[in-house]
Amino acid sequence: MSPGYKEIVDRATRLQLPATTVGTRIRQKRTERNLTQVELARQIGIQQSDLSRMEKGEYRVSLDVLFKLLQAFEVSLGEFFGDLGSAGLTPHESELLESFRVLPPEAQQEVLDFAAFKRQRWERGAE
Repeated sequence: MSPGYKEIVDRATRLQLPATTVGTRIRQKRTERNLTQVELARQIGIQQSDLSRMEKGEYRVSLDVLFKLLQAFEVSLGEFFGDLGSAGLTPHESELLESFRVLPPEAQQEVLDFAAFKRQRWERGAE
């Protein structure tokens, strides 16, 4: 697994994407390829009922199954998740995130520490 995949998996894990969102993406990719649930489930080695529950968001998708799905769909992790990780960000939040990502780790930690400080003060009503 390349470092890019690990970074995306870590980010997706931190964001805790809803199972329904991931399931919707699975259904979308499956139907784009004209696959039935039975066909896809057989291809990735799981039960059709499990795939159905994943698509409905009733079942979380393990990393093992996720990577099998990526292989079946012939897409990268980034292509599969697309903009799910940044969905719903305001322009200010997007700007902040872009600026944060280019900083070295030490500077990122300083930003996180400052944000935690500001949040604590705000929650206490000090600001």
